[in-house]
Amino acid sequence: MNRPVTTRPAAAGPAPAGRRAARRLATRTAILDAFDRLLARGGVAALGVNALVKEAGVGKKALYDRFGGLAGVAAAWVRERTVWQSLESIIGESWEAFRARPPADRLLHAHRCYAESLRRNPRLCELLAGEFLHSPEVKGAVDHVRQMVRADFDRVLASDPALRRPAFAALNLVAYAVATYLGLRAHHQPQFFGFDLSAETPWLAVMEMVERVLRAAGAAAEAEID
Repeated sequence: MNRPVTTRPAAAGPAPAGRRAARRLATRTAILDAFDRLLARGGVAALGVNALVKEAGVGKKALYDRFGGLAGVAAAWVRERTVWQSLESIIGESWEAFRARPPADRLLHAHRCYAESLRRNPRLCELLAGEFLHSPEVKGAVDHVRQMVRADFDRVLASDPALRRPAFAALNLVAYAVATYLGLRAHHQPQFFGFDLSAETPWLAVMEMVERVLRAAGAAAEAEID
């Protein structure tokens, strides 16, 4: 008696390239969405590779393959979710008008815009506060994002030879430190020497006082050029 011949279904071939690309994009999006949710829900202390892959529902390999680690996720989240815009986009005037400013004025204007952008950007402030945690992986992610921001300043300001002189380099460092501190302070602890940095009028008053001091230093730096 002849037995009926049975045939096995052909093994499934590799998924079409378009489908694989869609899966990669979906995984990438899930990781970035999870990063956003963790930060919003628990602050920067909630971040970490283990927490992130659990929240996203993916394996660690997927995270490292697509981002290289937590620092890569933070960088992509900052850029792709427009958490930090480039310095050119926040200076509030045309590039030509900005470049026409004297060197010290250009430097101080950039830093004031940076401070104001931090004050209005609680998501970025929350992430940058991670440098005060003890977690090495979070500190590494924060440092990576800070380097991105500094790269914007270097690109915008360091192209002018005058701004590379020691006096301007010192002014740049102090102005950046002040802008970062006040911008973060406005979000985390707005009460500062009797001023509420979260309110517009006190914020402007403090920024004007800071700028008065920095402008005096800038005038001295420009006098060195002359």
